[in-house]
Amino acid sequence: MSTDNLANLICGDYRQHSYIESIYEVIFHNISIMERKLVNITDEDITILGPYYARSLLESVCTALVGRLDPFRLIYLQKVQSLDSFSIGKKAKSAISWFGDIFQPGENINNIWNSEKDFSKVGRGLFGDPYGEIFWNPAYKNLIDDSDFADHHSLNYYLTAIDGPEKFTKYIRQEASKLYSSLSKGVHSELIIEPEIIYDKTTVGELIVNVIKLSSIIGIVSHRIDCATCRLPFDNAFQYYENLYEWSENYDV
Repeated sequence: MSTDNLANLICGDYRQHSYIESIYEVIFHNISIMERKLVNITDEDITILGPYYARSLLESVCTALVGRLDPFRLIYLQKVQSLDSFSIGKKAKSAISWFGDIFQPGENINNIWNSEKDFSKVGRGLFGDPYGEIFWNPAYKNLIDDSDFADHHSLNYYLTAIDGPEKFTKYIRQEASKLYSSLSKGVHSELIIEPEIIYDKTTVGELIVNVIKLSSIIGIVSHRIDCATCRLPFDNAFQYYENLYEWSENYDV
């Protein structure tokens, strides 16, 4: 597998937007490095380094997508990190947060659009229901309704696993949450038993494949969101998606 398939799919054609080009050069590099690490990881390293690389990849993918739907979020963060007063020894309040910017608990659909709700309290998480209603679910429906692509084998799993396009965001949120939690136990050294007991090669290999699969499906769907920045010609995006699908189907630890 070309190690830039995922980086290209997720970051898209960022060079057309000068105001975010430097941001996405960094994110593209990060995703590409993690791709390469996971593709070439050795048996000796996989149980210890696999969870770290996979979670770093998942976080970078989600950060890129946050910015493609809300460029201001990443531009603001870049401005803060460029200040002389910025310190890596102190967490910036503007930092991208998994719980807030990306993960957001589901909510009653009737409460999303509420005239009594203060806008500052409207969740803008990448996988929250407001984004799902506006962006993800319609884009996924648009993809699976397209006869030029819907019959591709690489989409069959999602047509079976997801009970209708209106459930797409809920499915992605649940899968991302499970992966993040599973990988974090290795990253934060929560385990005080031998890591190989839980993070054996097979388990870590499955987690790696699932990160690639999840990243791939949200990546390809993002190119059906017509107001997202950095969109690729869809045939190009789908080829990256197909390459990733083929790799994940043939992955062998």
